[in-house]
Amino acid sequence: MSKSKYACISAKALAMRARKIDDDDFRELIKAKDLKEVFQYLRDNTHYGEFLKNMNIDDLHRTEFEAHLNDLKVLETEKLMHYLSGDDKTYFKVFLVRLEVEALRILIRGIARNDDLESLRELIIYSHQYSTVPFEKLFRARDWDEFKKLLINTDYYRILEIYKDIRIDQDLVMVEKNLDRYYYDLVKNRLLKLDKKANRDLINAQRRNFDLLNLIWIYRGKKFYKLSREELIAYSLRGGLVLNEKRLVSLVEAKNFIEMKERIADTDYAFLFNHTKTIDLYMERRQERYLYFMYLKLFSEGNGSLGRVVAYIRLLDFEIEDITSIIESKRYQMGADETKKYLIRPID
Repeated sequence: MSKSKYACISAKALAMRARKIDDDDFRELIKAKDLKEVFQYLRDNTHYGEFLKNMNIDDLHRTEFEAHLNDLKVLETEKLMHYLSGDDKTYFKVFLVRLEVEALRILIRGIARNDDLESLRELIIYSHQYSTVPFEKLFRARDWDEFKKLLINTDYYRILEIYKDIRIDQDLVMVEKNLDRYYYDLVKNRLLKLDKKANRDLINAQRRNFDLLNLIWIYRGKKFYKLSREELIAYSLRGGLVLNEKRLVSLVEAKNFIEMKERIADTDYAFLFNHTKTIDLYMERRQERYLYFMYLKLFSEGNGSLGRVVAYIRLLDFEIEDITSIIESKRYQMGADETKKYLIRPID
């Protein structure tokens, strides 16, 4: 794709971002006294209104509210895909695949809990235009075996077929990890087909994301799941920018948290482990804030590549996550200062 074509879609992304919610909007959302006021503000003052207008304000369900925020992401991803072709379009489609994976994750958890999957319909957001997953049939699946068989014509069947049951927490963790692994392998493989010269900054950004995901996986796998060395290595993502195979193995073999911290002290990622007392509480927010500023830079400088368009969708992801955090803050009756600690975007 020529630079002039990238410039066209980059200009489109620039115009779309100009219409997104800003810091003042976030301050109003933080000030809202309850879930209903958050809903009203988003419905009446932002582009999310189109997707919230049919929800009943007197019968709001938090999880359904949060799910419908992603309707905007589906629409805007599909809209931008019309400007792309070939390997660029194939790569960009991974953002819709991510929603597909998240939808499957929700349904699989539902099966593990013996839920009626039809009752989860309002939580399932996916691209009706591009998805090949038979979600309408999945909603009617009665058990795990039937659920798997319905996916036989998709890539997901080979991931799930080896699991005889998902009632044990450890099995559920590994099913979800395999879905993640499938998704990130897809991202990596499609990334490799992009024009490397034009998209160098985008490729490096995604590789840094792999690094951060691996650090969090290894830390949590060791601390919370007590996974073996082999499991930690097997489920780590390949293709990171800084953490090659040798460094990954070194982190896995670290005897404790202190050793892990020492082994990344010379990298840009040391910040993840610099706050020992709050490491578990804010680790993901630190990771996401790092990525937030990285994608802000890519959005600003990525006019001659696919970078600005990808950065636009990633920044939209972070925006939706922050709105979700604000919704959660109303549930726990947090004050403004406490709420801001959980946001990716820094708000004064």
